[in-house]
Amino acid sequence: MTERGEIFRELARRAAVGFPWGVALVYLVFLLGGLFAFPAPEGGVPVVTAAMAERWSNPVTAALVQAVWSGLLGAVLETAEVPFRLERRTALWSGVHFLLTAAVFSLAGWQCRWFPYRETWLCLLGLLLLCYLLMWAVRYVGWHQDLRAIRKGVGLPEEPERPNWRKALPYALLAAGVELLLPWLLRLLDARDVPVLTGIFYPFLVLPLFCFFSGWSLAKRCRRLWLTYPVLCGALTLPCVFLLYNSSALFQVWAAAIAALAGGLLGALWKKLGK
Repeated sequence: MTERGEIFRELARRAAVGFPWGVALVYLVFLLGGLFAFPAPEGGVPVVTAAMAERWSNPVTAALVQAVWSGLLGAVLETAEVPFRLERRTALWSGVHFLLTAAVFSLAGWQCRWFPYRETWLCLLGLLLLCYLLMWAVRYVGWHQDLRAIRKGVGLPEEPERPNWRKALPYALLAAGVELLLPWLLRLLDARDVPVLTGIFYPFLVLPLFCFFSGWSLAKRCRRLWLTYPVLCGALTLPCVFLLYNSSALFQVWAAAIAALAGGLLGALWKKLGK
């Protein structure tokens, strides 16, 4: 099979995996939002926005339409790693993929009435870009290490084998940037009355997602040493907890550590199964 055929096959496979995950994730966001809403919504937790239900005049139809768009968004996001399988212009195709992701996200949000205001769309699009860049950085680090292993396997000239701590160092630096610097940047952009970016999106979305995927990537490349990574992720949250938040934000320690541990366990299992 040609390289192009393999790429299309991988795109189809990943899109099929991402579709149900996208549906589940969007409904999970609505579920969590309804559970923590105050006052509690009447008639149970809504799974679509009020504007979406009004547009379709039927909550079941509205939920099905939202499921389709959510699945499409999940399918696009799941294919984010495919550009790294290309031999040339990886950065270019990653940029094209992000533009496609942003377009699908914007269309899905418009169709499902997720954006009551233009500012909401811009804020969520910025957060999507942030999450995308973080995941891209994690994948880029792992891709370089995989490339060295491939060169070694085919007998091409390569750099001397690096110890595990040097392989883990880029992940530690990424974690330090995300956990020590990113909250301060988000605080500069946050609203003063309701700090949504630092109060909701960072601790409940950005932080656990980054720790999970970076832990996954590290565990596939560093045997045993990855076990220290959840401890590091938890410890790096402490400075911002006490300087930017307060003691009520200590849950971030466990959120980061547990997410990194879960990602590491799955990454180690993935490697053991030879995936």
